[in-house]
Amino acid sequence: MRKIKETEKAMIVNDKTYLQYFDRLSLIATSIFEWEGLDEIGGNSRFLEQTLFKYGRACFVKDEKLGFLSICANPSDKLNVYNLPTKIEAWSIGYSKQFDYDKCVYIMNNEMQMPTLPIIKSFAYRLYEIERTTDINVIAQKTPVLLEGDKGTMLTLKNAYMQFSGNMPFMFGNKNYNLNEKINCVKTEAPYIVDKLDEHKARLWAEILTFLGINNANTDKKERLITDEVNSNNQLVAFNLNNFYKTRKKACDEINKMFFDGEEKIKIKLNEKLIDLLNETNTGGVESGEIYDNYIFDDEE
Repeated sequence: MRKIKETEKAMIVNDKTYLQYFDRLSLIATSIFEWEGLDEIGGNSRFLEQTLFKYGRACFVKDEKLGFLSICANPSDKLNVYNLPTKIEAWSIGYSKQFDYDKCVYIMNNEMQMPTLPIIKSFAYRLYEIERTTDINVIAQKTPVLLEGDKGTMLTLKNAYMQFSGNMPFMFGNKNYNLNEKINCVKTEAPYIVDKLDEHKARLWAEILTFLGINNANTDKKERLITDEVNSNNQLVAFNLNNFYKTRKKACDEINKMFFDGEEKIKIKLNEKLIDLLNETNTGGVESGEIYDNYIFDDEE
């Protein structure tokens, strides 16, 4: 069995750390909204949110054989004067069919039809870099020295560092061996910066949550925020959340009008657990429900 080299081990840890943050952020990004009634009529809310997350657009169609579908969409044919497609290619694994634009509902992740995936990848990479830098800085506190020697002492030096990293004390001695001539110790003076890295990671984590429309006020301060700071943060969070909400709300209205004679069969709302989180993290005496109900879930666009 081939022995894994230390460099390969580091690469494995790097990949796992990145994927950990990517998966966590992806789960959050695809769990913000709930599509009430969609699964009951034949669509799939899980797949729809994943499609919007990956591609920035999707569609709701009624297939003659399969019934209602909420699947991937590509613009087809020419664009109209508003830069919207005149035909839609609805597709998924084993399925591809073209629909006129006015015979289906074109669903956008946001007004720019931008997928969330690239942004999540970017933030996951930055969080991974901070996490691995933290790991290196912690290890540097365990081995704050460099051992210098000749070729004859190379194996001894490697064993010494293995014991360091394994939390074992290292002692070496031989009455016929002059340590001062064979091994030199050089202090690296590695500073402890884990606390600063943790603060930076917390700010970065707060930044991506704000982008996704999740209230994270007071996450990086020990003292309570003043009301003006809370209101400013809430307004930014509400604005970001509205970027994702209003296109989904518009899609729901169009689906209900086109296929159900205006009856409100499908609704879009915040994940209830997310609302609880917003209430828990909100500070400064401002009710988060008040902000989100009035600012976003107002039917006036």
